[in-house]
Amino acid sequence: MNKFEELRNEYKEFIYKSYDISEETDKIKIEYFFEIPNLSVFKPTIEIEKRNIDFKSIKGDFVKNLVFNIGMIELISYWKSACPKKVVIECGTLNEEQIAWFKKLYYLGLRRI
Repeated sequence: MNKFEELRNEYKEFIYKSYDISEETDKIKIEYFFEIPNLSVFKPTIEIEKRNIDFKSIKGDFVKNLVFNIGMIELISYWKSACPKKVVIECGTLNEEQIAWFKKLYYLGLRRI
């Protein structure tokens, strides 16, 4: 059995647990919380300089949806550490079209040529 198969057998799922958006004086901070049970917890952070952004004028649902979907892309980097067969999303929902789109991205966008 190769290392890829060993990791997939040992680590069954990757969990997108949550994200947090906070506003600081000069930046907007986004923190993601991902986990591969029995392996590691991942907490990547993105910081965006505010400059001329009026954070309060941006609609809350738009920002939450944008941040959630950025997290769907961000998780790829951490998922690759063990390539679990199952990705569990605890902090949002995807419709069937979105699921198909992300599967295509994950499967075809990550393949080696």
